[in-house]
Amino acid sequence: MASSRAGEMETLRKLPDDRRIGVGVVNQKLTHVETPEEIIARAEHAIALFGADRVLLHPDCGFATFADNPVSSALVAEAKLASIATAVAALRDRYPIVA
Repeated sequence: MASSRAGEMETLRKLPDDRRIGVGVVNQKLTHVETPEEIIARAEHAIALFGADRVLLHPDCGFATFADNPVSSALVAEAKLASIATAVAALRDRYPIVA
């Protein structure tokens, strides 16, 4: 849900409460590496909608949209994953339930 093409998180509100929701927090099509602060903002929007116990963070499409012709290089993908990990560490301090 890191790009407008993915849609709005609010559309997922009708999912049953026992379902966890994977939220794309980095856009695999851009070379720009999202900052942990940008990722935290997206994550906190999802947490406000669904609760910290239901939210999982990952890249949009898992970097697989163009698996045979990736837009982002492996170095960019690694940097984006490192930024997600940094954001998760900060979120764990705020929301102890974040996995």
